[in-house]
Amino acid sequence: MNIDPLQKRKISGDLYTRRSITTKFIKESLDWSFDELIDRASLRDRRHSDYIPSEVLVYYLRQTKSDNADGRFIRLYDILRDRVEAACPRASRHVGDKIHEDTRLAEIRDATVNHVTELMFTDRQNYDEQLDIYEVVFDKAVRSAHITKLRKVNRRENASEDVEDAVTGEVRAVVEAALERYKKGDLTAEEDLDYRIHVRRAINALPTDEREVIDLILADIPIETNKDGERSMTEILGCVEKTVRNRRDRAFAKIRQALALEVDNGK
Repeated sequence: MNIDPLQKRKISGDLYTRRSITTKFIKESLDWSFDELIDRASLRDRRHSDYIPSEVLVYYLRQTKSDNADGRFIRLYDILRDRVEAACPRASRHVGDKIHEDTRLAEIRDATVNHVTELMFTDRQNYDEQLDIYEVVFDKAVRSAHITKLRKVNRRENASEDVEDAVTGEVRAVVEAALERYKKGDLTAEEDLDYRIHVRRAINALPTDEREVIDLILADIPIETNKDGERSMTEILGCVEKTVRNRRDRAFAKIRQALALEVDNGK
């Protein structure tokens, strides 16, 4: 049985490709019965030798279109839906003897789950390239979707702020401030719009780990925080402060380079 390639293309024009370990796992599992696949897919411990990566399950979920096995689709979907939710930051925590749920985080979690769920169902009707990334890096794709929903909630809560440019997308003041001394002065309105468009394109072209940091900056998420219940970049991204700052600095440097602006190291 041939494994069909993914269809989504990168900015470079190259097709997205599954990781070699995913392809190897799919080939090894082709001889399994569906019940065996489900039994192993139900395992949640990633350290277990029979654990099936989520990328593999997305592949099999999409294959249910060919045999019109609706029952198979739902069984795989239920497992993947649980994995999407598990990949989101926890919305509940123990406070003494009680469990406290952060309604804001719960809303973002639910919006993330609903988004991925919609992709699964739309792909079943007609191939949806947006689902391809979930066959490549499932957890990172969920995290990216979660950050997008986080930004939307923040924009709603801070509606009075100039959060999003209606044409060019989210280029907040904090990003522009980091690039301000590289921006040419006395721009006309048309030139300023062009500048913003190039900034947005530069952000979109960043590697995933660096773009995630910029996305969190755009969502007003601090790198570290001492405020009770407030989320930080280090917590969301699962890395230390130095790593976050390094990614941020690399991102800003690449944005400047992409804008072909002269970096004045003397200031």
